[in-house]
Amino acid sequence: MALTPSSAVPKDAHMSVETIYDDYWTKRRRVSGEWDLCRLQRVFGPLLGSEKVLDYGCGIGTTYRSLLISKVGSYSGADVSQVALKTVTTANQPGFSINPDDSSIPAASGSFDGVCSIEVFEHLFDPLAAARELFRLLQPGGTLVATVPNFGYHAWRLMALIRAQVPAEPERPQENRYNGVHIRFFSAATFRRLFQDAGFVDVTISSFDDSSIFDVTRGFGPFAKISDLARAHLPAALQLRFLQDVWPALFAYRIRVVAVKAG
Repeated sequence: MALTPSSAVPKDAHMSVETIYDDYWTKRRRVSGEWDLCRLQRVFGPLLGSEKVLDYGCGIGTTYRSLLISKVGSYSGADVSQVALKTVTTANQPGFSINPDDSSIPAASGSFDGVCSIEVFEHLFDPLAAARELFRLLQPGGTLVATVPNFGYHAWRLMALIRAQVPAEPERPQENRYNGVHIRFFSAATFRRLFQDAGFVDVTISSFDDSSIFDVTRGFGPFAKISDLARAHLPAALQLRFLQDVWPALFAYRIRVVAVKAG
């Protein structure tokens, strides 16, 4: 998924990006939890029923791929990792290699009426190049759906204020707590502006995840256990999850953008 422009790294390091994500997906053959139809509709609603959908940064295709395929005319995956592409590519569902230099894929402009990029942009060296490529690939009037973690989430704001930290997600924290795979951090405002700068119109932000007001304790280090206990034992109403829909910029743990390419 991670893309590295030529200006960012030495020329002989390009293959290392592919190698990193080949290794990443080789070690993550199982990703927890297949989505149900309710979650699919919450995230992909604007794309369901589309004729041709591109999944940009598809990974190994777990969680939502099989269900999404059943709700669209045709599905194609794209990734920088060849390990990932071998997993998702079939005769009826072609795959595209993402060029690590410029974020492009070998497909004609306007090839798709829907594109999605789920939990990808936080991994990218050049998010704007990727957003512009998705704009190119869409037909006029086509729709994009993309999601990222929300750095504006109240828990992460407090963490930054009190502990001067950003939320890290290292693969194996017991071995190396510094090897987090997220290198970009978006708020609702910056994520919306990214797609506006890429040329999209009607760019809207919403929540799609299960936020909890008790996540604020994650800003205090050891007290994060309170958040875990609340998620495990309290109903959604007592966790005030409705706030993520009222004010996603502050209360959504993850945010979704829906954007349209003008016809």
